[in-house]
Amino acid sequence: AGFIGSSENVIMVASVTAFMVAGRFGLAPATNRKSGPVEGKGALTLTDRDPGLVSKDPAGFTGADVLAFGALGHVVGAGIILGLQNAGTIN
Repeated sequence: AGFIGSSENVIMVASVTAFMVAGRFGLAPATNRKSGPVEGKGALTLTDRDPGLVSKDPAGFTGADVLAFGALGHVVGAGIILGLQNAGTIN
């Protein structure tokens, strides 16, 4: 029961939360927002599209988005933990 509140736990929670917030609030491409060039707006502009997936979320955040952003958050969190353990910062 020593995992809750440990540095590894805090890193994973922060990493997954950061990616979920980025996807949910439109800071990253998702199933209903693609990234691509738009004339006069730049090369990485997010534009709305109809993905064909049903969602009751007001922003259109789908189950596929939850799985994708959750997995990405876990990968980045694991990388941070392994890097800090290799550097000797955490046990």
